[in-house]
Amino acid sequence: MKIMPFIAVVFSAPLYAAINISIEKDLIELGLTASVTDNTYISIGADTDDWIGLGAGYQTFLSPDLRLSAYYEYGLYDDWLMKDIAGIDGVKTQSHQIDLSATQYFDGFSVKGGVTAERIRNGFTWLTVDDANNYSAYIGTAHYFNHLYISGRYEHHFAVDKSDMTDFNQGHANEWELTLGTMKPLWRFYPYAKMTVLDPNGTYYGLSNSEVSWKIGGSFSFK
Repeated sequence: MKIMPFIAVVFSAPLYAAINISIEKDLIELGLTASVTDNTYISIGADTDDWIGLGAGYQTFLSPDLRLSAYYEYGLYDDWLMKDIAGIDGVKTQSHQIDLSATQYFDGFSVKGGVTAERIRNGFTWLTVDDANNYSAYIGTAHYFNHLYISGRYEHHFAVDKSDMTDFNQGHANEWELTLGTMKPLWRFYPYAKMTVLDPNGTYYGLSNSEVSWKIGGSFSFK
């Protein structure tokens, strides 16, 4: 999931419009999120790796401190086998992803838990390399201070290979995230920095060693 609006993930206030940007190594992602109603929003995003995505979300409060959220995202990107190996442009891989979550707010902190499911299918169906069904469950917490917040999240990933490869797009992995950001905007901009550790259980998508990545980004918020 790439373009779920950053502010909607962290804060409980209604979101009206935001421009989201993130940078990870040589990958830049840009997204736009806008409210449709008090409970729904839509998102569109793209990155420098030829990915584009469309998302729609819904959230409601069962009580002043308990929020339920649902998010769907459709992604489209180049079929790497056709582009890199065969030199054919225009063949796209599609993904469909959903995220269902609940967030409980307390005095100065919150706890969030949820599940995700993703279906990935190649555009070139004679020989598929990316086809997979991915699932995950996660739990996280965010602590709010006067000017800053810090959040942590644990997620367990499980992938089932549906391609013509030999059990490549599959396995289990544990992922930890640590994020530090601002509670108050700097000229309407909420910056953050994130560290992620992905630790495969055996092998996961061909990975057998832990990987550490860093991301910086933020959102321009408009209300």
